[in-house]
Amino acid sequence: MKKILNKYKHAWVFLYFLIYMPWYFGIQLRTNVTFHDIYTSFDQMIPFVSWFVIPYVYWFLFVAATIAYLFFTDKEDFYKCVAFLFIGMTVCLTIFTIYPTSFDHRPTVIDGNPICQLLVNFIYTADKSQNVCPSIHVYNSIGCAIALMKSRRFSNHNGMKLFAIISAVLITLSTMFIKQHSIIDVLMATILSVVLYGLVYKVDYVKIFDKKKIKSLKRVQ
Repeated sequence: MKKILNKYKHAWVFLYFLIYMPWYFGIQLRTNVTFHDIYTSFDQMIPFVSWFVIPYVYWFLFVAATIAYLFFTDKEDFYKCVAFLFIGMTVCLTIFTIYPTSFDHRPTVIDGNPICQLLVNFIYTADKSQNVCPSIHVYNSIGCAIALMKSRRFSNHNGMKLFAIISAVLITLSTMFIKQHSIIDVLMATILSVVLYGLVYKVDYVKIFDKKKIKSLKRVQ
């Protein structure tokens, strides 16, 4: 047991959800704030397509499976993945707290096969159309796609990279086609992803730290 705990001690990062969960649901329950409607003419042109609820729900599996795989196979890639996700999610919650948004433009009649109708109704009931910009759904799908494509285990695996891209694209489109998010929510999540990609995957913090350490040692000498 001690050996297992030592091997997977990086699970400490999941303590983040002790902060995230009450914060997220707390701002979802607010009633004394004005929610700003995120709606554009482009959103009006996007039709409601019930079968897109399938990739929307698939998001839960995609994110959970990506995190779990990296957790058990590569600690360094795992840390980068959760750093990307958790920092971005915190930024989103901060924005939601300061600037509450909504996108309440759901269809009055849900067409499609019974399974899709059931899933859409479940999503609509469980998830309020509040605090939508940037879209965490989109942000996390992009983050997991990046994590898989940047993973050292898949560096030469074009099939996995294609799978990651297709997953992220379908999930992103689903948020708009089942009328959960606006194009603005998607764009803001994408911009945030670009910024965090640079901070998490492009900056060599070890090299920066080593340079600062060397400079400080020279000063002491």
